[in-house]
Amino acid sequence: MNPRTRILTTAALLPLLWLLPASAAAAGAPEAKPDPSTWKWNDPKDLGISGLRHGTIESASMRRTVGFNVYLPPQYGSEPGRRFPVAYFLHGSTGTESSDAGLARRVHAEILAGRIAPVIYVFPNGGAESYYRDWPDGTVMAETLLIRELLPWIDGHYRTMDRPGARGICGFSMGGVGAIRMALKHPELFGTAASLAAALEQSPDDFGGDTCYRYASALSQADRSRLYLYLVVGEDDFLYPRHTPFISRLKELGIRYTYVVHARVTHNLGVYTELSGDAMIEHVSRELARNCGRP
Repeated sequence: MNPRTRILTTAALLPLLWLLPASAAAAGAPEAKPDPSTWKWNDPKDLGISGLRHGTIESASMRRTVGFNVYLPPQYGSEPGRRFPVAYFLHGSTGTESSDAGLARRVHAEILAGRIAPVIYVFPNGGAESYYRDWPDGTVMAETLLIRELLPWIDGHYRTMDRPGARGICGFSMGGVGAIRMALKHPELFGTAASLAAALEQSPDDFGGDTCYRYASALSQADRSRLYLYLVVGEDDFLYPRHTPFISRLKELGIRYTYVVHARVTHNLGVYTELSGDAMIEHVSRELARNCGRP
């Protein structure tokens, strides 16, 4: 273990989760309201990653075409009768479906090396500064887009295991808080969640109370016991102070977590990837595999 890294966990010998490669823009609640009409909602790029392909859906809630990337493991083609767990990775602020999809390269390498079981990864486009929320004025419906439109579309078009124990969600910065909030709010859909430098809310009352704190407190005892979160942050990251009270709240509620703190690391996606990437991918896959027998 890197001597500059501290790992705190509520369960013994529980490792790390994954990485993300791209959008390095800041993450806190936006000071001025962004203009979603200027965001790139469909960003197809050839990233040269085996198994990664680009697709689009017609979003009724957003009234536009929205892009996504999906990674299919080699076994998807060679075992046509098999279904696979799926993980969603949410990009950070200013990102698109292609900005952080380089994660698929590491996922592919882990599968080829036999360190994780085959898994599908989906990289949605949630809008550059949406915070993966439905905005009150209806101009951005990022949560509806992901939960009510893209997720069932993926389950309908790919051989996923359509049950919460076999579905994970993770992300970086804006996407990190989006992933944690979605898993806490929708335990019927997700069995694990993870974040790198999550832009956690500064107060439980932020965003009209639509926060990780609120949904963590609302979880049933069964869901608190089932859900397992993984969070990574750097001591010099401006988002580090937001993690301390949230970790304390998880501990009070009895929600399982692993919390990794890297010394002298700022809000730098590349550094997080090098320090925690492969181990985090393995963690998510272990949780999905452990949960796959659950309804």
